[in-house]
Amino acid sequence: MKIAQIAGFLGAGKTTFLIELAKELVNRGNRIAIVVNDVGDINVDAKFIESYGLKAKEISGGCICCQIAGSFASTVATLYNTFKPDIIIVEPSGVAIPWGLKRAAEYSEEEMPAKIEHAPVVTLVDSVRIEELLHSVRRLVETQIREADVVLINKVDASTPEKIKLSEEFVRQVNPRARIMYGSGKQGQGVKEIATAIEKEISPRYDEAMEEEILRKEYVERDKA
Repeated sequence: MKIAQIAGFLGAGKTTFLIELAKELVNRGNRIAIVVNDVGDINVDAKFIESYGLKAKEISGGCICCQIAGSFASTVATLYNTFKPDIIIVEPSGVAIPWGLKRAAEYSEEEMPAKIEHAPVVTLVDSVRIEELLHSVRRLVETQIREADVVLINKVDASTPEKIKLSEEFVRQVNPRARIMYGSGKQGQGVKEIATAIEKEISPRYDEAMEEEILRKEYVERDKA
């Protein structure tokens, strides 16, 4: 069973894009479940998703990759045992870190007879608000981009060429290995390409040693410079 996470900071357009992505994957014959998470007490995104007739499991009260990782693992196991999805699409909270979600997802293997595979981690970057994001939450956005296999520069239909270029330059600076795509949930742009990547490609499982090395290079060595 695959876990496909659509990451990105608050307001990046994750829910709109996720809905179109889920419908595309269902149309291709996949059995899809959706897990949404928000840091608030009431998760309106789950209700929005369920209005499309898609299966959603709401988790509130914290970030699924840290405070309530155990609950997330149980949710994944329950979805497998009762619904047998081919792919679980996860919309983390806007402050979630992708590697933490991988680790939390893999905990579910203790509660079900299935092995977790990870689809490429997709991080959405809001090209409309890129300057604001770099000014106010740069470190968090950097972390989400650094952990991504694919970065979708989103809302290109509402942005400007200058902001799209700034977004692209920032992504290449932070994560040169990431594949950059361009999209718009409202226009359906990029949906088919991301769906194909989720179906056909695999992202590595959580590796604590690898994460420690990434953090060491990012923080320790930079502090010495």
